[in-house]
Amino acid sequence: MTRVIETVWLFVRGEESVRMMRTTTPEGRVRLLVYGPGNTNAVHEFPDDMACAEGEAAFESELVADGYSLERFTDRRSGTDRRRAPRGPDRRRD
Repeated sequence: MTRVIETVWLFVRGEESVRMMRTTTPEGRVRLLVYGPGNTNAVHEFPDDMACAEGEAAFESELVADGYSLERFTDRRSGTDRRRAPRGPDRRRD
């Protein structure tokens, strides 16, 4: 199963907010989804993590320059949690 990593940033300025979500696709590309301000939405797709990080940084700089501040940062991971995944036979030595 391909693991999808989601990172979410919430920027606020007064009553306005902008939410950015970073997700990976099953093909390995990275998407930056931008919701706000208001009803505006945008999807930016990047070939890899580094290109997406550069895009995130540029967009974050624009938001800060426009008076927004980071309100919340969340790093969520979905997929199989290794701590709860069924394990194979015990391979420890007696």
